[in-house]
Formats: sequence, C-alpha cells, structure tokens
Amino acid sequence: MASTTLYLAADPVQAHLLKDHLAEHRIEVDVFDAHAIGARGELAAIVYPRLVLRDPAQHDRARAVIASWEARGEQPDWACLGCGEANPAAFESCWACGLEHV
Repeated sequence: MASTTLYLAADPVQAHLLKDHLAEHRIEVDVFDAHAIGARGELAAIVYPRLVLRDPAQHDRARAVIASWEARGEQPDWACLGCGEANPAAFESCWACGLEHV
C-alpha cells in the first residue's frame, strides 16, 4: 500500500504536536524524517519532518483537522473563565486550573 504524506512540518516538535492532535481525533499518522533536521545544510536536499497517514480513507477528515489546528494560531489569547489566568490561543484548556476553553 502506498503511503500518503499528509503534512510537512517545520520541525520535529511541530510534527509530534500535530501527530498527538490528530490522535485525539482518532487519526493515526507516522512521523518520518524527524531526525534529518540535524543534517540541514549538509544534505543536498532540504528535508522536513513529514506526517504520513496510516489510513488513506481518512485523508479528507485529517486535512479538516489540520486546517482547524492551523487556524488556532490566528486566534487571540484567552482568559480562563474559571481562574482568570491568561492562556495562549493554542491551549484548549487552562494551564493553571485545567478548565476547558469554550
């Protein structure tokens, strides 16, 4: 079965954060080339960590989850309704008290 590259990440941290986010939506991916970042500048090709979809039938749903994940970076930071603590836009729950952001 051919693998489907779903996403090229900027770095290994982004790749693994997105992998975990997709897993929360029951979409399984593998991360390839995460360690190749150490060879940048030494290799003739530019290699980025890539997420490869395990089940190609989930492609459309996975792309929708990624689009939503990317859009979160464009959102403003938010204050927790429970404790008033400031939280980055990417956080889905308060870092201080754990209350889920609505």
